[in-house]
Amino acid sequence: MKTVKELLRNHWIFIAIECFGVFLGLYQLYNLPAEMWGDATAHYALAQNVRHGYLFYNYAYGGDGPIYTYLVVFVSFFLGLSFYTLKFTSVLEYLLFIFFMYTLTSTLFKKKEIAYIASFLSAVSFWSLTFARQPHARMLVPLFVAITMYYAVKKKTVLTGIFLGLGMYTQASFWAMPLVFWKRYKILAIGILITIPLIISFATNGVGFFTNQSYFGEKLAVTDHYTTAQIVQNLASNISANFFSFFLKGDEGFRLNVPNSPHLDAITALFLFFGFILLIKDAIQKKQMKYIEFIILPFLLVQIPSLLDVHNPQAQPNIGRMIGVIPFVYIMSAYGITTIWQTISNNFTNQKTKKIIFYGSILYLLCIITFVNFYKYFVIYPYFLPDHNTPFARIIAQNMDTYSSKTLFYVIGSNWSEWGQPEQQAIVDSTTVNHTINFLQTQTPSPALCNIIQNTHIQTVFVTSPTDTNSLQELTTCNKKTHTYILQTNSFQIARVIEVQ
Repeated sequence: MKTVKELLRNHWIFIAIECFGVFLGLYQLYNLPAEMWGDATAHYALAQNVRHGYLFYNYAYGGDGPIYTYLVVFVSFFLGLSFYTLKFTSVLEYLLFIFFMYTLTSTLFKKKEIAYIASFLSAVSFWSLTFARQPHARMLVPLFVAITMYYAVKKKTVLTGIFLGLGMYTQASFWAMPLVFWKRYKILAIGILITIPLIISFATNGVGFFTNQSYFGEKLAVTDHYTTAQIVQNLASNISANFFSFFLKGDEGFRLNVPNSPHLDAITALFLFFGFILLIKDAIQKKQMKYIEFIILPFLLVQIPSLLDVHNPQAQPNIGRMIGVIPFVYIMSAYGITTIWQTISNNFTNQKTKKIIFYGSILYLLCIITFVNFYKYFVIYPYFLPDHNTPFARIIAQNMDTYSSKTLFYVIGSNWSEWGQPEQQAIVDSTTVNHTINFLQTQTPSPALCNIIQNTHIQTVFVTSPTDTNSLQELTTCNKKTHTYILQTNSFQIARVIEVQ
């Protein structure tokens, strides 16, 4: 059995990469992203239900399977259930992903240089980071893709089938993976066997898997009566959007991407292109068909779920639905970087010069890649989040927590700021004190507010939009003393707080 000293000596480069991943995953995790929103509150509720004994195994919210929820619950036993716990769970998945990227790539190529670069790209790329720090199930997709492919390369049929089946319980972006094993009947049989409960849940769902009300059927536009020409045109548009998302124009959404920016930095994208060509060339010339089976074909097939959204071609490219390809993207980029610089360095006869050119050039490229992706995520990305990543709900909740647990709160309205924040449930989930919080309509008849404070004998606090002066005027006519102040952060007015004494 290897000692710790031997492990450090033999694997210190990978350990350093993994430690760097720990830093990137946890750095500013509490504050970026800072605000809870619909996906986060939904996963919070699912975890809360499981903690109270309400177990489930199906897709509770269309695209997200149950595995993420159970992982969150496990982590919550140590850290408690919170928005941070949701994100921390994704960070753990990301760290496992880096590990399996290293093992997969080293097993596939038997070259540590390619494995180091692939795992390094897995750690530093914006595409990894943005999902590694999200309260969402999608980081499980590349993790289970990498694990499944690792055991497939190792020719472990049973384990491959088990993780293929379990992967179907992660997120809808994984659903094309069975196509990768269309010739491996034993793997498919094991995977399908594990997926049977999920298939039954889809079959017995009242909505129906292929109706336009379902997550999948709505994207296939099964009831929209598109012509064949329209379907082909939309599919072609999706294929084009996916292709150019690596290089020119990516997802326009602000939640997971810097709007419209490519999903890869320019250097990684360039070597992805070279790596794709070189792998096909070497597969043919060197009779390495495993490159086609385990890299090229999966890269193409895993994109199918994102391509099938013929109902919303304008929503392409989608950085989330494409996430299953990133293991193959990083492997191809790493192969391109290694092969090209190996070819260039071989033009020099001096062995020392060869090493300097090869390792020096690669190190220089990786430093640039790191800086570009770090700057994109930690500097540019927060600017495009609602109110420049100012968490309205959390700030309101923190202010509530300064009051006694006996204080009665009324929140008048919601969604008064950018992109619908603060959300009501986010306020509730962000509190750490067990408050009684009630929500009222934005337009409340004048007598209603007076009735509320007249029928209670405990401290009452109203929280409303900072521009809402009507509620303040109504409360001042109720023959009660009031004290009001504005919550402000980052030059933003968060909310108006009205204390009734």
